[in-house]
Amino acid sequence: MASGTQQLIQSRWPWLAASLILTVSLFVATTLGWLWYADQRDSAARELSLDLLWLEQNVTQTLNDNQRLLENWSHDLQTPGSTGDFLALADGLMKENPALIAIDYLDKNGRRVAGLPAYHDRPVRLPPVSDPFVSDAIRRAYSLKKPAYSRVIEQYAPLWVLVVPIADDPSGVVLATYDLDQLLSERVPWWFVQRYDLSLIDRDNKQLSPRDGLTTELSSEVHKLNFGPDNSGLSLRASPHARLHSEGPLLWLSLAVVAFGVLIIWLLRLLQRWLRERQTAQQALAHELHFREAMEQSLVTGLLAFDRDGRIIYVNPALCQMLGLSSQQLIGACAPFVFWPPEHANECQAAHTAMLHGDNPELGRTLNLLDADQCRLSVRLFASPLIGDNSTPNGWMASLYDISAERQAANTARERDELLQHTARLANLAEFASGIAHELNQPLAAIANYSAAADAFLHASPMQTAKVEEAVQRMGDESRRAGKIIHSLRSFIQKRAIRHELRDLTTLLTEPLALLAPLSARLQVAIEVNCADSPVWVECDAVMIEQVIFNLLRNAIEAVAACPGEHAPVQLTITPDQANVILSVTDHGPGIADPDKLFLPFYTTKTEGMGLGLAICRTVIESHGGRLWHQPNPVGGACFQFRLQRLTSEML
Repeated sequence: MASGTQQLIQSRWPWLAASLILTVSLFVATTLGWLWYADQRDSAARELSLDLLWLEQNVTQTLNDNQRLLENWSHDLQTPGSTGDFLALADGLMKENPALIAIDYLDKNGRRVAGLPAYHDRPVRLPPVSDPFVSDAIRRAYSLKKPAYSRVIEQYAPLWVLVVPIADDPSGVVLATYDLDQLLSERVPWWFVQRYDLSLIDRDNKQLSPRDGLTTELSSEVHKLNFGPDNSGLSLRASPHARLHSEGPLLWLSLAVVAFGVLIIWLLRLLQRWLRERQTAQQALAHELHFREAMEQSLVTGLLAFDRDGRIIYVNPALCQMLGLSSQQLIGACAPFVFWPPEHANECQAAHTAMLHGDNPELGRTLNLLDADQCRLSVRLFASPLIGDNSTPNGWMASLYDISAERQAANTARERDELLQHTARLANLAEFASGIAHELNQPLAAIANYSAAADAFLHASPMQTAKVEEAVQRMGDESRRAGKIIHSLRSFIQKRAIRHELRDLTTLLTEPLALLAPLSARLQVAIEVNCADSPVWVECDAVMIEQVIFNLLRNAIEAVAACPGEHAPVQLTITPDQANVILSVTDHGPGIADPDKLFLPFYTTKTEGMGLGLAICRTVIESHGGRLWHQPNPVGGACFQFRLQRLTSEML
């Protein structure tokens, strides 16, 4: 069958027959179109004549009715006191006829007796009574003893004055002034305006209305009828809107149809060539589809596609093999899916909803699925929009990669690392035990000193009770301080979270300075504090930071005291910037001989030291997210500094 279709496409005769049939059809259609056009033109001409005749009769009837009413009312003006009734009737007539812009009652001398609108000086929009056209109409009305129309007076609009004599003798007249633009606007219905161009012309074919500066375009179908009473010299002229009723356009249309026929014959030849090319493209597409199908069969990654509602519309064989389900069981399914484990249903539903909302991380999501044998699978889900022909997402394309083996290997490695960490933690236990003894040395020594002082004050004569109470209070403070040190160091051993509080770093200097005051006085080494008056807020474990400051200051005092001669003071400086705060302890001692081993546990240059102070200080600062380091003092000695994150007013 495909071979027969191909032979038909290659043959000439079907295409020639189609071209001949098309040419004859175009000729017949052109002839019928010409006949239809002629009939429509005649119908339009008849319709225009009838519409224009109706309009002329409608306007004439309105003018005659108004004239008859004015004639009847003018006779009543001869009766004394009838002017008020005449004005009331005239007001009603003007309201019914907006085109009637003025009604004036003139006496035989041409003076205005009454009228509407009421005015003191005659408005410029009304023609003056002395206008030659108005005067001529008044004379004709007197001579003919019947109403007479003036010629059109062109002012802001074409005006027309009807003169009605009050009686047979020249005792006065009634003037009715019409605005012809308003008259046509009022009497011409909307459907007439939509169909025709309408204009009012005088006997010289001068266009009087509309007065917009545009003249009605003349065509072969212009119709003209008299307007108003006999011998008015006015005519209505109408022609269809923007319709070119001539044979020229139809002739051009016929030529265009013939040219179109020739074009179609040429296009048919192109169509034959296109069909041949299309057959070649279809064969190439079939080859490409077979190639893609082979690639799809060889993939080990599961692929599936969802529509906008989250329903599965495609799965590949690798996914079916991974889940142990057929494509018939998967295609058309919607959430919750059968391969979601019950215990992980909420997690899978959240990942599915996030994918449909476009929340797809670049590194994918790890999910736990269930295959047909009820075995758990660990997969990594990657998703991206499924773009259609209109460049808008029509759904989502997802890939599932089985990472069960990799996850099992990772779990084994994690267990091994945890065992190593536990072993390392036990190995550090001895170090922290020594650290506890080292850190407790200061508060215990202080307790012993305060105890001896209290005993001395008790045996003094007289007994110094106030100093005894102060020493006992200090002993209690130091015992509580020792308890806090044990609690903080135990937190390091157990790897628990340190309890951080919001503290002013300058206030944490009080306790270390008070504890070191006796040592500073005994060794004759002063401590100078340089810090700003404003608070410097940090988030820290206050006891541990105080212990760090105490250790650094004590080491500096002892280093300066070891040098002969006059002792320079130890400098403690707090320098805040926008993000951090740096605390520096600078001395003028002998300096550090071996800085590379400075922070190693059990390394010390003191004869009675354990070598744990600086190691513990560094651990404390690093647990707060900061850094402790050493640098030489340019003028001799050492400088220890640590940095902590500063909390600004916006962060509080």
